[in-house]
Amino acid sequence: MGSKQVRQAKIRELLQNRTLETHEGLAAALQEQDVEVSQSTLSKDLRELGVVRAPRPDGGFRYTLPETVVTPRDRQILERELRDYLVEAKQAGNLVVVRTISGHAQSVCEAIDRIGWSEIAGTIAGENTIFIASATGSEAAGVVERIAAVRGEAS
Repeated sequence: MGSKQVRQAKIRELLQNRTLETHEGLAAALQEQDVEVSQSTLSKDLRELGVVRAPRPDGGFRYTLPETVVTPRDRQILERELRDYLVEAKQAGNLVVVRTISGHAQSVCEAIDRIGWSEIAGTIAGENTIFIASATGSEAAGVVERIAAVRGEAS
């Protein structure tokens, strides 16, 4: 992953876990994680990530990430990807191992990521295999059920 992607991932993580009100505060938090960033680069990153300043209940503002909005097109893409390229999806503890036709794991993984199912803690894709991590085995079982449902299969 390039430095821009790493920096933006750290910005997302910081904004999800901390209340940051200013560019200076965000830059300082990034510096704590050994990420040096100029004011103009940080402004550009915030714009690209869709970060906005939202009012806080106690007054003042804080930076927030945009809500993930799943569009009908995102659902159609997931359905197509799973229908056309999925070989199997099975649970392994708190993981789901998804096998795809060779060369399609990345696109299937991207479609799953865009849907933003709450049971998914993270994903990683190779050439024909995706690992989906969930916090618990029951959440992983839920992911397998969701995949089956999207494909129109009984689980």
